[in-house]
Amino acid sequence: MTIRTRLFSCFAFIILLMGVLGYFAYDHTNKTNAAYTEMLQDNAVQLQLRAFQFKVAGISNDERGYLLTKDQTYLDEIAAKDEEARAILNSMLINPTLTPENRKQVGQLKTDYEPFMGDSERARALMAQGKAKEAFALHFGDERSVRKSMDKLNNDLLVSFTKELESDKKQREKESDKQNMIMAILVGTALLLAAILGVLLTRSIVKPLKVINRQLQEIAQGRGDLSKELTIRSKGELAELARAFNEMLANLRTILSKAVSTANLVANSSEQLSASAEQTTRATEHIVEATQFIAVRADQEQEQLGEAIRAITQMSEDISAVSAGSEEVARLATSASEVSKQGALSVNEVLHEMETIHETVQHATEVMQLLEQQSQQIGGITEMITEVANRTNLLALNASIEASRAGEHGRGFAVVALEIRKLAEQSKLSAQQISELIGDVRHRVSQAAAGMTNVSAQAASGLVRTNQVNQMFQTIESSIESVSTQVSDITQTTVALSESGRHVVEMAQTVAEASNQVAASCQNNSAATEEQLATMEEITSSTMELRKLAEDLNQMLHGFKLSE
Repeated sequence: MTIRTRLFSCFAFIILLMGVLGYFAYDHTNKTNAAYTEMLQDNAVQLQLRAFQFKVAGISNDERGYLLTKDQTYLDEIAAKDEEARAILNSMLINPTLTPENRKQVGQLKTDYEPFMGDSERARALMAQGKAKEAFALHFGDERSVRKSMDKLNNDLLVSFTKELESDKKQREKESDKQNMIMAILVGTALLLAAILGVLLTRSIVKPLKVINRQLQEIAQGRGDLSKELTIRSKGELAELARAFNEMLANLRTILSKAVSTANLVANSSEQLSASAEQTTRATEHIVEATQFIAVRADQEQEQLGEAIRAITQMSEDISAVSAGSEEVARLATSASEVSKQGALSVNEVLHEMETIHETVQHATEVMQLLEQQSQQIGGITEMITEVANRTNLLALNASIEASRAGEHGRGFAVVALEIRKLAEQSKLSAQQISELIGDVRHRVSQAAAGMTNVSAQAASGLVRTNQVNQMFQTIESSIESVSTQVSDITQTTVALSESGRHVVEMAQTVAEASNQVAASCQNNSAATEEQLATMEEITSSTMELRKLAEDLNQMLHGFKLSE
């Protein structure tokens, strides 16, 4: 069995014991809570019985007070206590802790309560009717007997619940003592079993470890004796540890055997390495001289490339300036083209508006001429009205003359003729005013017609000039578009030249960087070859030390015992 399995089994057993103890404690707690709940409910029933008894006594006392004083306040108190007493009886009847016998007794108590309240109501009714003697007789007679019977039944229930409560308390104490004893036994047993398991588990792990420790000490005291191996009879992780340690010893023996042969080989190779190092040193000196010459030439080429880069950069900057100027000219040409297009559009709009104005003026002239003709017609009509008014005036004058001749019979006709004459004069006066207004209108219409004629002539002249301006804007727009095209070509050419200049600068910079890298590489190579030269000298001296170390290692390895 492995250590893991042992530990898991031990922990599982301990967890099982804890689960059993926890379940027992949980069950014990639930039973205790149930018992105390039942006891509290029994105690609540006792309190309800005492409260009911107090309510009945209170009702009786309030009734006696009413019979003595006829104070209505007592009736209100009786009603309130009656409601509370009935509520107490109903609450006790639904209590689940009541035994069937107790529930029957509470039902009997409720049954007796009804005749008690009936007698009480009759006694109060008799007192209200003025029959005080009959009321007191009923109160101290039948009603008192019923109340005494209820008191006896209530006391019996109180005694019953008190005895039951004491019995439950004693039973709960016995069960609690029993469960506490069982709990103590279970806890003691769990602790004893856990201790036994701990001792057994410790011995099963520690004993093989002591054996391994003892054998390791024997190997350590064997002064390099690698032929001894660990022997573990048990299975599991400790046996795997012993097998791994034995494999390590076997690998160590193999490594040390190879180390002995390798030490001999190193001693022989160090002599060859020393000779090769001397030849490499001479070749490295020639490489240092060649590298220094290359570095000098690389520095000269780097200076020449720097001058070329500066010249190309200046040329690229000039081309960029030309390109920027061309772009500005192209932008201005484009802006001028847009402005000319907008001017052409504005001229077209003005042209359309001038045509509209010319047409409107012509139409207004025609309207003025028509208005003048209609004014002349209105003048003729006003002359006709004036003529009619004159004739009406003459007729009214003749009628008044004829009415004066008729005497009394013509007086009414004379009044009518006078009114007609007044109307005729007013019509004549109005016709004259209209004639004057028409004359003024005709004069103003004539002036407006002359003005419209001048405006029409000016509009026609403006229309001709606007057409000329429109043609000029079209010519300007075509010229600007031609200039814009040429400037765009120049801009593209300068941009291409600028890009080519930048490309040349980049290539020159690339060549310069490559030259710098060559120079740096030459310098690094020169330094490296010099360092290599120094290193080869150190290698030469180190090979001598390596040979000596190989000899010392060979002597040390012979001190280990690799086989029996």
